[in-house]
Amino acid sequence: MIRKASGELEEYNPEKVRRAVLRSGASEELASEILDQLNDKLYEGITTKEIFRIVHQLLHMERPSLASRYDLKGAIMRLGPEGFAFETYVGEILREYGYSTKVRQHVMGVCVIHEIDVIVESSDGRLSAVECKYHNTKGLNTGLKEAMYTYARLLDLNEGCDLGHCPHFDEIWLVTNTRFSPEAIQYAQCKNLKLLGWRFPPENTLEFMIESKGLYPVTILKTVDKRSKLRLFSANMILAKDLVNNDFSLLSTKTGISRNKLKEIVAEAKHFYGLDS
Repeated sequence: MIRKASGELEEYNPEKVRRAVLRSGASEELASEILDQLNDKLYEGITTKEIFRIVHQLLHMERPSLASRYDLKGAIMRLGPEGFAFETYVGEILREYGYSTKVRQHVMGVCVIHEIDVIVESSDGRLSAVECKYHNTKGLNTGLKEAMYTYARLLDLNEGCDLGHCPHFDEIWLVTNTRFSPEAIQYAQCKNLKLLGWRFPPENTLEFMIESKGLYPVTILKTVDKRSKLRLFSANMILAKDLVNNDFSLLSTKTGISRNKLKEIVAEAKHFYGLDS
């Protein structure tokens, strides 16, 4: 039995670890080797945090970029402590998937003014409001309260639309960097509320959307310290791939990061994306 971040006990499932290792880009052979080494270190009541540490260390010994990808959840949590960067990050992810996006927009409903984290418009003109719920602590779920609050926003906005206060929203999304509680999922399915989060929906999870297109946040890079992170955010550079897709002089001018530090960050980004050969 292993102990989760929430304190709950759960039976160890090696396939969960294997899938996570494979998502980092490791081969089947390497994944099997890591599982074998991990099995030798398991004990009753081991924490998921300790399992993560062991696997992360083994991946780092093989190739540091694999270890970085394996730590995607941690990288997203390092966007904080506030949720503004996560809102921007969600907007960038959705933009990469073909949506037109605007972040942190103030829109009048029937009762109050809402600050909508992200407004997205699809290619067929459907308009959606996106509520982002960010957690910077592991083991927390996004629950029923957040789902009900999000749906209430849609009701107020569309009643405001009837009075000419704002455009009509076809749907509202709740996006989080953690898991949803069973009650939140049940409520969302009943109310046709769109959920996007860790391991949900099963066919198109948040991490799948990120990994499929390499949309990792800059905090996936170990050379990005707190000061550099803030400068990158101020320059509206939140995707790691922006560091390899932009001219170095432009990056230096926009971010104000010292050239030596920026060279270090860009070099790691190129290695992360396999562009340094």
